[in-house]
Amino acid sequence: MDHYDVDQFNVLDPPSRQPITAAGRDRQDPGPFVRTSPVSEQGEPGLATAVRDEAKPVADTVAPSLRSQIEGHGNDTAFGNLHKSVVTIETAHFNDQLFQLAEARPRKRSGRGLQDRAGLQYMTSRYVAPSGLLDASECGAESALSILRREQVLLLTAKENRGGQFVAGLRLGHELQLGRPELVVREELIDRLSDDDLLIDNEPAVVVVDLRATPLDELQVVRRDLVELVKQFVAHHSYLVLIIPVDRAREFGEFLHGRLHFLECPEPVQVLQRHLEGISLDLDTILPELGDCLRDLWPPVVKEIADATRGEILGGQLPKLALKKVLRERQDQPGPSLREEVRAKQLEGSVDWLALILATALLEGASPHHIAEAADQMLDLNGTIRESTSPLLMPSPYARLAELDYEPFDVATCRFRPVGRGTEVFRYFWHEHRDLRTTLLKWIGDLPRQIFDLTRDELERFADRCAELSDCGGIEAVLKLAENWARTKPGTISEDKAADHGRARYCRSIAVRLLTTTATDPTAGARVRERLLAWSKGENPDLQLLTAQVCEGIGEAFPRIALNRLKHLADSRDQLVRYATRHATFSIGEDLGTSSFLRHVMDWQDKAGPARLRLLVESTATVFAQDSQNVDPKSVADFWRRALSVMPVEDLYPAIANWLGAAAEAPVDRWDRMIDPLVIVTDGDLRLIGLMHHAARQAVRHGRAEQNGAWIDISERLSCRLDEIDPLTPS
Repeated sequence: MDHYDVDQFNVLDPPSRQPITAAGRDRQDPGPFVRTSPVSEQGEPGLATAVRDEAKPVADTVAPSLRSQIEGHGNDTAFGNLHKSVVTIETAHFNDQLFQLAEARPRKRSGRGLQDRAGLQYMTSRYVAPSGLLDASECGAESALSILRREQVLLLTAKENRGGQFVAGLRLGHELQLGRPELVVREELIDRLSDDDLLIDNEPAVVVVDLRATPLDELQVVRRDLVELVKQFVAHHSYLVLIIPVDRAREFGEFLHGRLHFLECPEPVQVLQRHLEGISLDLDTILPELGDCLRDLWPPVVKEIADATRGEILGGQLPKLALKKVLRERQDQPGPSLREEVRAKQLEGSVDWLALILATALLEGASPHHIAEAADQMLDLNGTIRESTSPLLMPSPYARLAELDYEPFDVATCRFRPVGRGTEVFRYFWHEHRDLRTTLLKWIGDLPRQIFDLTRDELERFADRCAELSDCGGIEAVLKLAENWARTKPGTISEDKAADHGRARYCRSIAVRLLTTTATDPTAGARVRERLLAWSKGENPDLQLLTAQVCEGIGEAFPRIALNRLKHLADSRDQLVRYATRHATFSIGEDLGTSSFLRHVMDWQDKAGPARLRLLVESTATVFAQDSQNVDPKSVADFWRRALSVMPVEDLYPAIANWLGAAAEAPVDRWDRMIDPLVIVTDGDLRLIGLMHHAARQAVRHGRAEQNGAWIDISERLSCRLDEIDPLTPS
């Protein structure tokens, strides 16, 4: 017995393993796990780079260490399958190393802001021009295009508020661009109507401004400033299209006589045919039956019908049946109204039905268990005491949704029909049940911190649904939600630093999506942009990081708005914020190209600190080095000429060194174009030549210290070019 081995098969714990205490049995939050991109040259950490679409399985990532390999053939065997990793749901949710949380992508609205030429051409191919827009109308009235060409300003309106005015403005801009290729076509979002906001030096443009949602008092200010604004556009060789509400058309038309155009409604059938091109659908055989459904519909509504029809066809429906189904769903409104159904359920005390209908509206298209979990949280917030039931007797989430018995809700897809009904349900509760608003906000705000396994698509739909609050007068609620999701959870990370662990990115991505959606909204956008500006000037790193990421999201379409806020963020003391600001600035610069980027950042040098100047120089150098267009070095020399006039000497030498460092990363055949502006800007001035020589020598020393041969070579090349300048010969 002395030699009897009680653990002959190694299934017991080894003697060296310490017993687990009661405290150790309690689950501990493993803490944040930060995944960053490589550290930059300035020592600034990078933000996490991967965007997770789905929650990934974790069992294979924690393989046990085995002392021998035994093939189990599907059976549990000693030394093999018997030693298994145990991964609980809690561990998977709260350990970023094991469970990669999804992140929502910023909302990028196609067709908004700065217009791409290829996009304009595609829009033109799908556009049915109404009578009088491009050519004289049937009654002989002057066309909108003719007025715009002659006056350089056009007041555009229509009897229907959603009558396609914006797309008509872009179509006019594209037509002008065909005759003047140097014109840029862009939409502008403005907080006040002034030439400083609308015009960019040396960049003639067709600017479209939508004033339909502008408050009355602000419209009066716009009207008073119009005469002076028109003069600026004429001098700038640019064009302005102002979209105005129809109830203000008369007073604007009297103020600027002869510049008002009423947009007409094109033939709906032609619009539908254009949007359904490529689909084998004989509309002539359907029109006698469904012609009344299309009569008097304006283009935006017809486009919605076409998009819904395409969706049905992709779902397997025949084209003819798909169009019929969409048109009939728009007309048929069976059963009692939502208001009546909600009141009946309230009188019955059906709190579970009410919570489920709210959860389905908020998380439309999400999985049944996510919707059911959200409904349970709403019940808890309302203080509902649920009966204790055996788990075997509890209905599944799918069964609970099936018991909703609400005709517009399809339990198989967890979506409402027709498209848009879920939005109506969500807006109904916010608009009519005002006593519920505080509870709704807390419920919505807590959801991302309670449910950590939403997929990327679910997160994006959730953020887009929250953005609907802005159309119901709830813009302050939207801003509160965004601020809540952006802030680091107390105790997770130091309060004076922005957080970048998985849970923080998960919540912040929803806030970024929410604000990139609402910041460009015609009605609520001004409030959001004002708050983003305040956050960029503030000192809260969480809100600064949120602002930087929102600016990157809207920067492609609205670079002026984004760069104006990034300018202030460049001086942030937080490394994550500075990294996000650099990333956003570089991204916008690459989209704009060197010449346009320089025009947009012209005011960055005013009262700038060292961090902002460094970012400005680095971003300009990077964009210039990567720009494949034939950029005139004199435009970049003008940038340096202004820099030399405003930068302190102690900042100027590092700025030139940073420029040479960025230039060294470019292909060798582009080095001369990077050096040329530094040579041109001296204008043969001995003081400036000496200054550049000194900066080049400092860069050489820095390159040797960093063992960077390219940096040394390009700095020495600059010195050689400076030696060739004859200060006695005028440049």
